[in-house]
Amino acid sequence: MSNYNTVEPTVIDEDLLKRAIHDQVNPEIADIARREGIDPVEVLTLRLDYKNILKIDNLWAYENLVKLQLDNNIIERIENIGFLKHLQWLDLSFNNLTTIEGLDGLTMLTDLTLYNNRISKIENMDDLVNLEVFSIGNNNINVLENISYLTRFEKLRVLNAAGNAICKNPNYNTYVLAHVKNLKYLDYRLVLSEKVATAREKYIDDIIAMEEEEKIALAKKEQARQQNELDTLHEAAHIKGIEILFSSMFDDDLDFQRLFQIDRDRLGEMRDEYPFRMGWDGICCFDLVVNEFKQTVLSKYHEKQDELHQFRTCVDNAKRDASTESIKRLEKYQHNKKQLIRAIQSSRDSKEVEEALKILKDQTSTLSDVLLGYEMTLVEQIEDVIKEIERNYTELCGAINESGQTTFARLREIETEFHEKFSETIVALFERFNKGDMDDLDDDLRDIMGDKDALMNAINGSHDFRLGKFDHQEDYLVTGVAKDMEVVIQRIHEEEIKRNRDRVGEILGFLDKSNSEIEQAEENAY
Repeated sequence: MSNYNTVEPTVIDEDLLKRAIHDQVNPEIADIARREGIDPVEVLTLRLDYKNILKIDNLWAYENLVKLQLDNNIIERIENIGFLKHLQWLDLSFNNLTTIEGLDGLTMLTDLTLYNNRISKIENMDDLVNLEVFSIGNNNINVLENISYLTRFEKLRVLNAAGNAICKNPNYNTYVLAHVKNLKYLDYRLVLSEKVATAREKYIDDIIAMEEEEKIALAKKEQARQQNELDTLHEAAHIKGIEILFSSMFDDDLDFQRLFQIDRDRLGEMRDEYPFRMGWDGICCFDLVVNEFKQTVLSKYHEKQDELHQFRTCVDNAKRDASTESIKRLEKYQHNKKQLIRAIQSSRDSKEVEEALKILKDQTSTLSDVLLGYEMTLVEQIEDVIKEIERNYTELCGAINESGQTTFARLREIETEFHEKFSETIVALFERFNKGDMDDLDDDLRDIMGDKDALMNAINGSHDFRLGKFDHQEDYLVTGVAKDMEVVIQRIHEEEIKRNRDRVGEILGFLDKSNSEIEQAEENAY
């Protein structure tokens, strides 16, 4: 009986990663690398081919990888690499993959090799917007139309699908050239422009339909992007949810949904007119009040950002001016120190040595006073700027809160008017029901219409629900603005304290080093 040695699957662990990195290090620095180690964040390329790896894992520390080579292993799934935001080149050829997955977030990827696996469908690659080279050869792709998935990759220049079942289709080349725009090489062969023209003419109807679908998809994508930007802006300005405030007032209100069934036409009309109905003053309606509120808050939010930018600019300018003056004094001091220490080392006259030492110590003391004086002046300048940003930022936050207070007070008035009219309408329907004019109601509605107390509770509950929506939106604004003001001002103070501490430490460290050099020169002189 024969004995066969089986190789156990390998796990990607710290030891394997260290060995792989050391194997690919330049031989000239290999010893240094082994002795001192290599920071994972500095690793841009990682070769893990021919390691018998079963699962991709434990690469979290190598977040700056640009090139990852995992070919010739026994990997069954693409996973645990979505955080590699800088990855441009990924080789997973000669593995046991059956599905394309786990590529979300790899927007920088330009070269993807999945050659010689068991993949049956091209899919789940939407985030690879910069893909230029794609190898899917020697897999199990058997549906020619699946190639049309690649039309979304406008930068795709090189495609290799040789060795798949679709290649046996007599229309394979023509279909690919017609549907995948901008290809330069297909299955290792240069793509000729005349063949592309012929192919596109053959599938012109399909291409027109496909391009229309692309336009619709792009429009939806752009709309989603704009909505995401708007949502992000509203969240930063603490008015998230303001766009759907009205719809949520009714869609989420179970009491209203129940009452609405009593007379869908009349009550639906009242709901639809709500955002446009003028209030008692004849000039305010829900939509107008909310839009004015949004414009005011977003305007003040941008003013806050401008204030922070101006603050940073003022601080940077003050720091630059102080640094310029400090550098001038340091360069002059360093020049004089070098000359005086050289004179001390070369002189044999004790009086000359003492005089030079005295001058050097005096200059060091003067430099200390000057540098610390510059820093003190800078601290005072920055303190003045901080006071100004605090005052302006606080005023802007106050203006936002005041706008919110006014807005939600007006919305509550509009809601109260609606509630009164809504109540009158429901009561009128209640009276009709008691007269026997509404026989088409179901049992559930008959129960509530037959109990006036339950009916009034539902009406008032619906009103309270909508008022609660206003309370929540206003509280979200006030709480968010207060937290934002606290965080911003606290961060400004903390940054200045740290800057001052670091600068003073830097000055004192330099002075300690200079005094040590002077002491050493003095010791050597006697």
